[in-house]
Amino acid sequence: MTRTFLLIVITALFAISASAQKITTDFDPAADFSQFHTYTWGEGRSAKIPQIDQRLVAGIESQLAAKGLRKAAPSESADLIVAYQTATAMTSEMNTYTTGAWRGEYGTWPTSKGAPHTQVDIIQKGQLIVDLADKKTKKFVWRGIASGTVSDNVEKVNKIIDKALTKMFKDYPPRKPN
Repeated sequence: MTRTFLLIVITALFAISASAQKITTDFDPAADFSQFHTYTWGEGRSAKIPQIDQRLVAGIESQLAAKGLRKAAPSESADLIVAYQTATAMTSEMNTYTTGAWRGEYGTWPTSKGAPHTQVDIIQKGQLIVDLADKKTKKFVWRGIASGTVSDNVEKVNKIIDKALTKMFKDYPPRKPN
C-alpha cells in the first residue's frame, strides 16, 4: 500500500513538472496604456489546426475584454493591433537508469538488478507569442510569450491555452517602473 502511494506521488510530481509553462512578458515603458481602448486583429502566424486557432483568438479576445479593451467595429479606427504566432517542435529526451533496490523512508523498493536501460521520449513543445502594437505610432508596446509541452488531448490543450493566457495577461496593463 505504501509503495503504491509513493509511486503515485512520484508519478504526479513528474507529470506536474513536465507540464509546467514558462510565461514571460515585456512592454514599452514609454507607452501610455491608459490611452488604449480598442483593438483590431493584425497578421500573425496562426495555429495550423483551425480549432486551436479559434480557441486562441477567443481566449485572447476574452482576456482583452476582461482588461477593458473592446474589439473595434470595421468602420472605426482601433488603438491597438493584436497579432499572435504559434510554433511547435518535436524534441527527444533520453533517460538512462539502472535498476536495483531503492531504499527510502518507507522501506525498500524491490527491483531487479541489471544493466542500464535507456528510454527515448518524443516530446512536442510549443510556443505562443501575443503582440500588441500601437496603431498610431506603429510600435510594439507589449509582448507575452508562453512556452511549454503540448498535449494531444483536446481537453488538456484547452486547459493549457486558458492557463497560459490567464498567466500572460495577469499583469496587463503593465505598471511603469518607479
